[in-house]
Amino acid sequence: MRQRVRGEPAVKKPAPLKITRRDFLDGIALLGGAAALAPVHALGELAADAPVAGVYPPLLTGMRGNHPGSFEVAHALAREGRRPPAFEPTDDVYDLIVVGAGISGLAAAYLYRKQHGPAAKILLLDNHDDFGGHARRNEFNAGYSTLLGVGGSLNLEQAEMAPEILSFLEEIGVDFTALRRGIEKDYIISDPMSRHGLYLNAAVFGEDRTLAGSWNLTWAGVGDVSEAVAALGLSPADEAAFVALATGDNAFVSDVPVDKREDFMHETAYADFLSQRVGLSDAGIKITEPWIRALFGVGADSVSIYEALKSGAPGMNTFMPPSSETPDSGSEDLDAYSYPMFPDGNASVARLLVRQLIPSVVRGEASGNVVTDKFDYSQLDSEASPVRLRLNSTAVNARNRDDGLVEVSYVVDGKPRAVRGSRCILAGYGGMVPHLCPELPEPQKAQLAYGVKVPFICTNVLLRSGAAIRETGVSGYQCPGSFYSLVATAPPMKLGAYQTPSGANDPLVVWGLHAAAPDTNANRSARDAYRLGRHQLLSMSFEEIESATLQQLSGMFAATGFDPKRDVEAITVNRWAHGYAYEYLELHDPAWPPGEAPHELGRAPVGRISIANSDSEAHAYVQSAVKAAMRAVKEVLA
Repeated sequence: MRQRVRGEPAVKKPAPLKITRRDFLDGIALLGGAAALAPVHALGELAADAPVAGVYPPLLTGMRGNHPGSFEVAHALAREGRRPPAFEPTDDVYDLIVVGAGISGLAAAYLYRKQHGPAAKILLLDNHDDFGGHARRNEFNAGYSTLLGVGGSLNLEQAEMAPEILSFLEEIGVDFTALRRGIEKDYIISDPMSRHGLYLNAAVFGEDRTLAGSWNLTWAGVGDVSEAVAALGLSPADEAAFVALATGDNAFVSDVPVDKREDFMHETAYADFLSQRVGLSDAGIKITEPWIRALFGVGADSVSIYEALKSGAPGMNTFMPPSSETPDSGSEDLDAYSYPMFPDGNASVARLLVRQLIPSVVRGEASGNVVTDKFDYSQLDSEASPVRLRLNSTAVNARNRDDGLVEVSYVVDGKPRAVRGSRCILAGYGGMVPHLCPELPEPQKAQLAYGVKVPFICTNVLLRSGAAIRETGVSGYQCPGSFYSLVATAPPMKLGAYQTPSGANDPLVVWGLHAAAPDTNANRSARDAYRLGRHQLLSMSFEEIESATLQQLSGMFAATGFDPKRDVEAITVNRWAHGYAYEYLELHDPAWPPGEAPHELGRAPVGRISIANSDSEAHAYVQSAVKAAMRAVKEVLA
């Protein structure tokens, strides 16, 4: 039985909450899953040479992600209904055409070939100059070595994966045990309960200061909460409010009947609760937001109390205080909180799939370590391969023909082309599907248009020397009120012969995550905020993002000797105006009956065309992308 909340009137038989303290503890552990929204970098013994011919996209710096040249044709179609009047037929008839070479599209191609046979002719089209979608690999030359970064998708939520997803990933070459063993403890992304930093900037908090601590444990009420909060230098009112909120020693919800508290948590904005009941200032509320922004792409005003607590925000003990009467029993299953990662994030998952589909892409012998294998991009679209991956190719139409084939029209290098196939899977941005398939029923188009991708920036900065950052002694920072809500260093990782550097003056890549959506209000939903954030990102120049990046790093690390003119070698900005899949929010979306949510109704196949991508699962993670691919392949094979 739960202990009674302090200040709560006694009742004889309170209705128990359906949610439990374990729900919140599991949710805090899921902070490791937030790393799927953040990149990771590593130094490996890789040759820095480019492929034999052509441009090697991972080495490109500057504006990446939704880079110039990747979205103009799609915008002309979606915004103005413009597509070329005629298309030149090209290629033979394929067994399967896949639009989108992210993890979902690559997985669909792999699964289809597995069922259809190794001779299956498959064409993948992608509008970007690299494959992987948000699982983007960034590389930087550093002498005779290469430092790696990820442009979006970071780690693998092993604990959240169904057996068939785990089996699929192991089949393509993911060694979860090696990945778990490869990273040292206390890295902020893989071990969010570890000691890390909190950066309070001058603009919001009066002066730049960084404070190290086990902040996520503090917010869970573990340790000396009063001492930790006192170090923040907040106003007396905010300090007292935080201590009461984290420890649970308060009466903030004493007027809410016990049997109504679960509804209260699901229906009340976390920011409203903090402001109206806890009494936190606007600056105090911002301190709770970094992980919320990392997970949801919006602030505390846009998420419910329940969603915020599941993100690790303070307040768990207010709603679910610890009880000696209900101790956790048995030993913990470490895999239940496991979020393994590759040194280059989930780019390695995409690379594993490409290596399976097009073996000739690996130059020389495959090493067994996909992180260190050299990829030759000139082999992606080879006539000699039954599977071809065509980059810089934006699809503008997909239709079922009367002769039993599907025709996909696309633009590559400014030239309109058309290709035919027996089947097609649309594995790109779900919101583009209504524009690609005019034959879809209008109600289905409306369902597909409901979700709005979460816009974000994932920036990697190569430092000639990481001395100023390493001197702080922590691996990463929560940064409330700053341009980047999370900033971290490369994780300490060893994978086979691959190992990150540890010398004080060794080069280092630092990454930052920026959530672009503005606050919501009574007249602005989360989807509206995401749209505004998208437009903001597309209007920002590289120079503006670079300036914000250097300003924040200087504020964080000037005290330990950071000098941007001396230390910064290169910057890669992964701009994802069309970012992660829309996940329904309790304050902004209704609770649809099973099978009737927009993503479920919108993903219905039309003729020989099926729909994949994490958008079709309304869940922005690798397992969802693979799950969508499995469903779509079953549909086209049926």
